[in-house]
Amino acid sequence: MEQPQKLGGNENRCFILNITNYNGIWQGQNPFVEALPIFTSQLAAILIVTRFFYHLFKPLHQPRIVSDILGGILLGPSALGKIVYFSDLFPKRNIVTVETLAYMALFLHMFLVGLELDLTAVGRISKKAIILTISGLLFPFIVGVAFFYSLLESFDQYRIQVHNIGCGFLWAASLTVTSFPAIGRILCDLKLLNSEIGRLTMPIALISDLGSWILVVILIPFCDNPANALYVILVTIVYVVASFYLIRPFLGWMVHFTSDGNNNYSDCYLCFALVGVVLSAFTTDITGTHPIVGSFVFGLIMPNDIALVLMDRFGYFISGLLMPVFFTVAGLRADIFKITKWSLVFVVVPLLFTVKILSFLPISLFTNIHSKDSFALGLLMTTKGIWAILVCITALDKGVLHDGDYAVTVISILLMNSIIAPTIATLYKRTNLFIKYNSRTIQEARNKTELRILVCIHSYCNVPGILKLLEISHGSRHNQLTVFALHLVDLADQPSSVLIVHDSHSPRFEETKANGAHHDYDSSETDQIVTAFNEFEKTNDNVSVQSLTTLSPFTAMHGDICSLAEDKFVALLILPFHKHATTEQSLEEIISSFPNINQNVLDNAPCSVGIFIDRGFEVTNGSDPDYGVHEIAMVFIGGVDDCEALSYAWRMARKPGVLLTVIRLLETDSRDQRKSNELDDDCINDFRIQTSNDDFIIYEEKIVNDGEELIEALKEMENKFELLIVGRRDGQDSPITSELLDRIDYLELGIIGDLLAASDSATSSILVVQQFVNLIDNKVIEDLIGTQWLSMDRTAMNFGSRRLLMATSNTLWMYSEQKLKEMHGVDEGDVDDGDGVNP
Repeated sequence: MEQPQKLGGNENRCFILNITNYNGIWQGQNPFVEALPIFTSQLAAILIVTRFFYHLFKPLHQPRIVSDILGGILLGPSALGKIVYFSDLFPKRNIVTVETLAYMALFLHMFLVGLELDLTAVGRISKKAIILTISGLLFPFIVGVAFFYSLLESFDQYRIQVHNIGCGFLWAASLTVTSFPAIGRILCDLKLLNSEIGRLTMPIALISDLGSWILVVILIPFCDNPANALYVILVTIVYVVASFYLIRPFLGWMVHFTSDGNNNYSDCYLCFALVGVVLSAFTTDITGTHPIVGSFVFGLIMPNDIALVLMDRFGYFISGLLMPVFFTVAGLRADIFKITKWSLVFVVVPLLFTVKILSFLPISLFTNIHSKDSFALGLLMTTKGIWAILVCITALDKGVLHDGDYAVTVISILLMNSIIAPTIATLYKRTNLFIKYNSRTIQEARNKTELRILVCIHSYCNVPGILKLLEISHGSRHNQLTVFALHLVDLADQPSSVLIVHDSHSPRFEETKANGAHHDYDSSETDQIVTAFNEFEKTNDNVSVQSLTTLSPFTAMHGDICSLAEDKFVALLILPFHKHATTEQSLEEIISSFPNINQNVLDNAPCSVGIFIDRGFEVTNGSDPDYGVHEIAMVFIGGVDDCEALSYAWRMARKPGVLLTVIRLLETDSRDQRKSNELDDDCINDFRIQTSNDDFIIYEEKIVNDGEELIEALKEMENKFELLIVGRRDGQDSPITSELLDRIDYLELGIIGDLLAASDSATSSILVVQQFVNLIDNKVIEDLIGTQWLSMDRTAMNFGSRRLLMATSNTLWMYSEQKLKEMHGVDEGDVDDGDGVNP
């Protein structure tokens, strides 16, 4: 049959297309002149070439769009298409078939993007971030339009004498829009999603992507037919509103009353979803916008449960196999030999980078965010994806852009995307290494199999108590405990720090002396420390110990400690208190300069920190000698440090023979009502639900009205338990604790830790915990993007993701319901869910 094929400009030709050849090579005919054989060959070539480039450029941190577009340019008229045999692979008479598949992949992919996106995340972003993002979108767009018309004579539009008022707008839009999924993939590949730049970028990228969507929806109708553009936009708005307020409730009702309630959806639901997305895309296509608008909206309105199933079923097939076809087709249509002025490419790319970076520079001018982060944010906002390519292809199809202009735009997009990821990787090279181990707190490491701890030892008298603390910290035999034992040796005349790693079989310093490095100090104490930790490793399963010694002056020692903690990716750093208990249980100062080390480590540590006050912890003061039960207590008032201390105590409670008592001290306000924080309540409730059936965990609450009652409550505990765990709570003083500020002797311990340590009659050892939180950056970022960053069970990856949001919510709901059933003795069959509501 005859099929008209439109080429580049306005020329139309007709070709005879047969689907396949029924005789093939057995009749001496070439099967590759027919539609189906050439189509399958095209798909094979596209997937092979794009995959090859993807794996070739992956070490250079190149995003997938770069390899796909580059593959299309290679297969097209810019390279292999000039060769006779390869030109037959993508003949003009057959290119319409692969282009149809490419557009089908496009609107199906946008359906998946709609399924993935959680619009409720937009409501959590501050107005300041939204205004900043809009300005970062509109300012480059205006500059792009002005640039296009100021250099109009350099474009094909001027030479061909075909002036379209929308040409400059579409061209500027293609170089202005931002891709939220592409930015997420770049940050994920660079292991930066959980860093400060990742948390800052993702919400702004989400708003920018939605702004790009709105910009495209408005521009395409205006550039296609300005007379009817207003009607097209109004109809699109009506359809979107109807989808959210009419079609979405209908879909939820239908799924609720036709499914069996266990999320095992049949193929009928999946078939209905695919039919729905095709109809929705068709609706927006005939109204004059674009099919992807309908498919994207239909993905947004799908019920959450079935959305998860659809993403799992079709995600890789559409995004991993079909979408490369779309980007490759975009590269195929770019003929670099039709670019008459290559200088345009080298002007456009620096200009767009500069404008985007300048758009986000005010962040560093008006906030405490580092200029490097604002520079990186502007750089990431130049990342291009589907929207940019779609605008280019649409402009080419409608004759708004011509072949040379299109090639300039595609090459510019390719260069910008190829520059961004390596530049970000260079800027955050150290962060990239640091993020490889994510667990910088006990809360983050709580559910992991390995806990990494760095313990600092000043003298051998610190060793017995530290070893006892580590023994209890190894809560389960199935979890790995990795300990780095660092002996701190002060050498005031040492010009630079020296770090010595000890062999577990030969703890002495022969290797140091063999290298000619002799230091004037007695290594016998180091030998005792190394031997004690080696013995600890041998007598405990799933425990690995590495012993080290740092030789440096005390004034610089905190830097060595923090660097080692970062290099070893530890979650907790334990420091000994500068005073040690005497036989009369009073604290005697060992080294006067050690408090400065502890304070500097607290200020600069890349992980959580614990300061251990040993009052003879190796002696089981409060334990039952018959059963070997260790009684420890955690005092909870509130704040992130207390949540971290609770997580550590909870981990200790998993060890057989440990009896944990959690005592929550609740303050009262002027109306005699208990004051609490939502974060504290969540932390306590999670702990109580998961430990409700544990007989070795006790939870108590006490109400304190003033500072004196707080002191009295602490007095009751100081001799009752073997170990007391408290949070440092620096900067989190409440009215009651503020009354006691003038009584503090040791700032590094906080108010609660100081009150416990100051008592000469106490026998309990104390561990003061400070959670790792970058307070300045967190506060600035939270204020800017309007979302709170919590260290437990949350990452930047789930921002704007309905998949992870639903998975987390479902898991917590199922777990909580199971616990409630067990607590009330209700069997699963006894729960009445006929009305869809569980008691």
